[in-house]
Amino acid sequence: MERHLLEEFKTLKEKLFQMGLLVEGAVEKAKLALLSRSEELAAEVFEDEKMVNQLEIEIDEKGHALFALAQPVAGDLRLLAMILKINTDLERMGDHAVNIAQRTQSLVAEPPLVTDFPLEVMADATQKMVRNAIDCFMNENVELARHVLKSDDQIDDYNDTLYSVMMDLMQRDASSVNCAMHLVMIGHNLERIGDLANNIAEDTIYYKQGKEVRHHFETT
Repeated sequence: MERHLLEEFKTLKEKLFQMGLLVEGAVEKAKLALLSRSEELAAEVFEDEKMVNQLEIEIDEKGHALFALAQPVAGDLRLLAMILKINTDLERMGDHAVNIAQRTQSLVAEPPLVTDFPLEVMADATQKMVRNAIDCFMNENVELARHVLKSDDQIDDYNDTLYSVMMDLMQRDASSVNCAMHLVMIGHNLERIGDLANNIAEDTIYYKQGKEVRHHFETT
């Protein structure tokens, strides 16, 4: 890779890492806002989204400019395509963090819903997935990427269980419907964040090894 192109890619990756840290922070704040019923923390998620969106635009514009002007080939082209895809995935994660914060603001006005579902455990596991996905891309760590893929199944299981628990609760107690539906949607947003972290891990494996692992399909 030519020196000037190397510098451009380095700048793009640094911006993407900055964006990733912001998104992870937004997911953490959304989690803490939910668990502590804090409208203040929820509001901070909305502020973080503005910075995430700005970085998404900057990375997208710079990346497409490199496509047009530098005309990268082979591995450079694959890396640039991956950066642009991860840029979109991170922005969507930020959107889901905002959705959780919005649901939290609605829940604050309701009496706490008593349930034995380990929501904090699910939220912690999702946040860890985001952190590991960012790290596996930045460090080109295939082993960590495969760990992220395994973690996604756990988040899916949590989401399925949460749905079942909330459906059962709503059938037994009509007064719980409003809160339970908010929690179902929060679970859905956590699950989607996990899916997007999974995408980053899949892209990292493909970039490093040329192996397609999406949909549990792996090339030799």
